[in-house]
Amino acid sequence: MAGKKPEILAPVGHYEGLSAVIKAGADAVYMGVGKINQRALKTTFTIEDVKEVRKITADAGVRQYVVLNSIVFEEDLPYINETLHQLKEIGVDAVVGWDMAVLSKSLELGLETHLSTMASVSNSQAAKFYEQMGIKRIVPAREVKLQGLLDIKKKTNLEIEIFVHGAMCMAVSGRCFLSHDVFEKSANRGECYQVCRHEFDVKIVSKNTGTEFFLGSDYILSAKDLMTLNFADKLIWADSWKIEGRNKNVDYAYMVVSAYREARDRILEGQWNKKGWQDLVDRLERVYHRQWDSGFYFGKGGFGLNRSVAKEKKVFVGEIVKFYPKISVAELKVIDNPVEIGDTIHIIGKKTGLVRQKVLSMQVERKNINKAEKGMVVGLKTEERVRVGDKVYLIKEVEGSESREQKEILTG
Repeated sequence: MAGKKPEILAPVGHYEGLSAVIKAGADAVYMGVGKINQRALKTTFTIEDVKEVRKITADAGVRQYVVLNSIVFEEDLPYINETLHQLKEIGVDAVVGWDMAVLSKSLELGLETHLSTMASVSNSQAAKFYEQMGIKRIVPAREVKLQGLLDIKKKTNLEIEIFVHGAMCMAVSGRCFLSHDVFEKSANRGECYQVCRHEFDVKIVSKNTGTEFFLGSDYILSAKDLMTLNFADKLIWADSWKIEGRNKNVDYAYMVVSAYREARDRILEGQWNKKGWQDLVDRLERVYHRQWDSGFYFGKGGFGLNRSVAKEKKVFVGEIVKFYPKISVAELKVIDNPVEIGDTIHIIGKKTGLVRQKVLSMQVERKNINKAEKGMVVGLKTEERVRVGDKVYLIKEVEGSESREQKEILTG
């Protein structure tokens, strides 16, 4: 397995995120379309978007995978058949599924077919079954430990895609009925309302007297986020490093993908022991996440007592109204919060993705200024190309965001 170069596989839920992860160094992206995927509740991509994304990824040399990985009922079969024929015509790089209706039709059409983690493959014998079907890649169950993953890789000829970062689920392989029970929306049809992420009141009721003992409120079902940077060198054998987060914002997508891309490159270039990973963890801490855990790689994943934290927050400044590419200067209209020399900003747009930079130069009527106030239009020197309509955000530090528990996870 020496010399492996894991693919950096990034989530895409919107065009801004697509541009951002390509810029951050993703080798491949995965996206949903329509109603048959595990993010169907928030998926806005249509088949026409799949065509557009295909053009963008092809130009960038990035692979495109389309996910059709939720339960398929009898009435869904015509939709599945039509969608797969359309994906074949578009020329996507792979289809990801787990229902046999999706897998069999995808293989019949000659599409490269990957097996979703929803299939819960946890051993080499199960993996071989899918390999014999013609499946090229599997995403094993999240509950498989590191040694189990290595065994599957050794005993099959399959590509193995593993999760390296992102949200985990409190249910085994995502098979949860909380959302269905409370809201009549099935998590297994991509409509999870994330009931587990809410705060719960906990109490004990005596069977004999009916007396209630209140124990308190907390996020007792909320799973922690997976983070593997501190042992990424042990995962270099995998064919693909998958980052979870199709519903995340563009800041998250850019910062996380760039961190794992750099981690992989450091390992392959022999720089891992010299440079380490602490600076990359600092990058991850700047975007919203839950407390971190190593998942099931070395044991059981962590749950409960878990809230979102971040070292940074962003506040809206304004938008780009003109851009002069020859001198890389944008006209920024300050609509809300002021911005000063030395501030860190994010410039975000559909084609721009995300530009993170310091404010080093601003001018009004060719005179340098130190602060741009609400209502002003100023010339802003940019480090990359930006576009009219891009939104500009001021990035502010948040104090006290890292918990003692999180530090313990990172230090051992």
